[in-house]
Amino acid sequence: MYHFKLKGTGPTEFHLGCNFFRDEGGVLCYAPKKYIEKILENCRRIYGTWPKPATSPLTTGDHPELDTSELLNEDDQKVCQSLIGALQWVIQIGCFDIQTAVMTLSRFCAMPRQGHLDRVKRIHGYLSKMHHATIKIRTDTPDYSDIPAKMYD
Repeated sequence: MYHFKLKGTGPTEFHLGCNFFRDEGGVLCYAPKKYIEKILENCRRIYGTWPKPATSPLTTGDHPELDTSELLNEDDQKVCQSLIGALQWVIQIGCFDIQTAVMTLSRFCAMPRQGHLDRVKRIHGYLSKMHHATIKIRTDTPDYSDIPAKMYD
């Protein structure tokens, strides 16, 4: 009875900060590339420089709970909380490799220290280096024929 003009019909290419595409073999893939670019640009806008690339989200043997650096002022606390919130969304949309580091630092959102903020910047640096990471979704049915079936009575 009613006629509506639909927009955005067809294969999904972008949704909630995540890019969807097919690789050269036709496998469905997704990656939060666009959102990562957005938060890195935000970090650059706040600090005036791009985050320094890092090979891991946190350094080996790091203990943020032992940090005794100076407490952040109210404005820097808000920035730190905002950066951690953005990282939590990156985890939700598929960047699972930063989960432990971000959740560890989110414990200190109420009263972050300068060392905690430096660690948050390091995670952003890790994302700047690993922004190309992709999750592939297999849509074919797995072959379980080589697994022996156990019989029970």
